[in-house]
This record gives sequence, C-alpha cells and structure tokens, in this order.
Amino acid sequence: MSAERRGSGFITPAEQRTRIDRSRSTLESNRVADGPSSHATLDSDQHALPLSYEIERTRLHARIAALEDALETSETRRQAVIDQYERLLAERTESSRSPSNSQSLLSRLVDR
Repeated sequence: MSAERRGSGFITPAEQRTRIDRSRSTLESNRVADGPSSHATLDSDQHALPLSYEIERTRLHARIAALEDALETSETRRQAVIDQYERLLAERTESSRSPSNSQSLLSRLVDR
C-alpha cells in the first residue's frame, strides 16, 4: 500500500507499539520532543531510566528466555516423535516387502 493511499492518519504496527509503550511510560510527561531521537537517547542512556522500567525489562528478558527454552524443548520432542514414527514406518515397510519376514512372523503367530 502506497503512502498516498494510506493517508496521513495511517499508523504502522511498529508506530502503534511505540505509542503503546510510551503511553504506559512514566517518562511521558518529562519528554519535550516525541521523536526517534528522544527514543534513541533513552535506549543509549540506561542510567536515566526508572527502576520500575529496568525491573520490567529484566522480567521480560527472563520470560523470553524461558519461552525460547520451552520452544526448543518442544521442537526437540516433536522431532523425536517424528524420527520414531519414521523408523517404525520403515520397519513396517521393510517387513511387508520381505516375504521371508512375513512368513517368519506368520509362523511365530501360528506357533503360539
């Protein structure tokens, strides 16, 4: 979508996230300019941020790390299930192709 078609009231998702974050910030009333330069200053100057911001940021980083670990564990388990299924499928396919295996399986079942 071109800028002409969007109009001046269009807000991109990134701008919306920034506006939401800034609306919750306690620093909003202390800012004079509301541009990218003031946001960059906040990112580069960690000492000017309030303690509550740092606590929330640390908590979010910990949560992200925990979610990444859970995702990795889930993907590992999923891959293990897929590998097990493929092995069973290969064994079943191999046993159905080989008449001697089928006969020996049949004879084992009959001998019981």
